[in-house]
Amino acid sequence: MPLNSFRLRSAAYTGAGLLLALLAGGCATLSREDCLRGDWFGVGMHDGLGGETGQRLADHAEACREYGIAVDQSAYFAGREQGLTDYCRLDNAFNEGLNGRQYRHVCPPAIDGQFARYHAAAYAVYEDRNELDRLQSDLSGKESRLRDSKLTDKERDQLRSELRELDRRYDHRRQDLYFHERQLDDLRREFFGYR
Repeated sequence: MPLNSFRLRSAAYTGAGLLLALLAGGCATLSREDCLRGDWFGVGMHDGLGGETGQRLADHAEACREYGIAVDQSAYFAGREQGLTDYCRLDNAFNEGLNGRQYRHVCPPAIDGQFARYHAAAYAVYEDRNELDRLQSDLSGKESRLRDSKLTDKERDQLRSELRELDRRYDHRRQDLYFHERQLDDLRREFFGYR
């Protein structure tokens, strides 16, 4: 890759990174300054890198319409395609799923099914881990409450019953996690070509 091409691409990614920081603040998409800047290629690249659908442009257009500024659709979609090139790498499907991000089926049809399969396996692990954390927090809270000397016998019995149910659910989810982690490992081996 020629050095100038590398610098241009690097600058575009830096611009997209800055936009990511600006856009992360809320669901209204762009500020007045962002709209005035008019870096529609950079906005599109940011959205592509984030796996956003093309519908996201309508949100940007609405935000900028308030300031009387029109969007440049062709620059936006060119940037989005550039961002999607990186987003749609199959190894990224694992990262997106493990980080709990939804997949919106934005990748080319030739790889969409495989990307979705890898993503779903990773997302299942993410969900299991989150649920185990939540259950552990519930268990800790109820165990702490059980030590309260002011509880009646009936309240203690109720808490013990709830703890048994939470323990059962925790064990079941731990088995799910074990299964989903093995499934994810198999898919990674398939992708990376080792056994």
